[in-house]
Amino acid sequence: MSLASVIGQETATTALRAFITQDTVPQSLLFVGAEGVGKTTAAVEFAKALVCKNRLPSGDACESCANCHRINAGEHPDVKRVAPDGENTRIWQLWSRPGHPPGVLESLPYAPVAAPKRIIIFERAETFNDESANSLLKALEEPPPYVQFVLCAPTPSAVLPTILSRCQMIRFRQASVDAITQGLIERKNVEPAEARVLAAYSEGAPGKAFRLSDAPEIRTQREALLDVAERIAFCPPVAAFRLAEDFRNAAKPGKPKKGEAEEEGGDKTARGDIGRAVDVLCAWYADLLTASVRGVDAPLVHAERRAAVVNAAKRYASPTQIGDALETLFLFRRHLARNANAQLATEVMMAKIVPKG
Repeated sequence: MSLASVIGQETATTALRAFITQDTVPQSLLFVGAEGVGKTTAAVEFAKALVCKNRLPSGDACESCANCHRINAGEHPDVKRVAPDGENTRIWQLWSRPGHPPGVLESLPYAPVAAPKRIIIFERAETFNDESANSLLKALEEPPPYVQFVLCAPTPSAVLPTILSRCQMIRFRQASVDAITQGLIERKNVEPAEARVLAAYSEGAPGKAFRLSDAPEIRTQREALLDVAERIAFCPPVAAFRLAEDFRNAAKPGKPKKGEAEEEGGDKTARGDIGRAVDVLCAWYADLLTASVRGVDAPLVHAERRAAVVNAAKRYASPTQIGDALETLFLFRRHLARNANAQLATEVMMAKIVPKG
């Protein structure tokens, strides 16, 4: 891979290549964008290009030198990736503490051993707690000339203003459906029709689309969820609670193992299953809105269910009602991410999205 291979982020990767080819790389960069859009992938490819021994004129890595191979294998001594420990990136991950591996900032006073730079990538800068954030801030203020920091976060507001002010920000946008579709076809050998569906479900995040393509059971689950989605438009409000139960059952990836409900993290897993399931509903209602506005021949994600989409769209009084249902689904996802009770939240959601009168 290379910076050129980061899907749908031409603006961001062009800026990174310009930094490299013009030798104007800021010492601290902040990559901002939604989960799965390619920030971490770009950070690794950027690091590879910085330390590549045979860098191409375009600013991309050669992919064949020792440094490239070691980064691809995750074994380069001068390129470190820091992911959160649980919910937070903690102080012991930065500075050594008894009972833990050496912190990544311990090596700052020492020159790199195998590359011209020592590169530290923080995969989720929004997870710094106060102690670790303040410690990182001190390192950002006066880094040695051979150190390169790359921080990744979903939004600028997710990091401390003092950290933000010391970083050059690079924005990563949602990738197009066409770009993600092509990536799935070329890199995952997904059939074009299925690739387009997965690309639509990913909401501009290639990483999410790739994860979906790696789970073949998702396709069977999706069909069950779409069967439930078809019924929503024809469901009287009084039956919404039963439909919510059917939705939760369809969201389960398989029959739970004995004792699974009592396992640590079981509720979190269930919310994750429902979160992925509501992505299907979002795509379904996007199709309903498209059909309502553009007519029966409109391009649809679920083209194989065109008749059902058109009939369901007609059950709503106006495109505005369908748009309101979509907004309810987006709001439901936010509540679910904040640990809302899954059963109660799905019941409220379903009661709001069934047609009214």
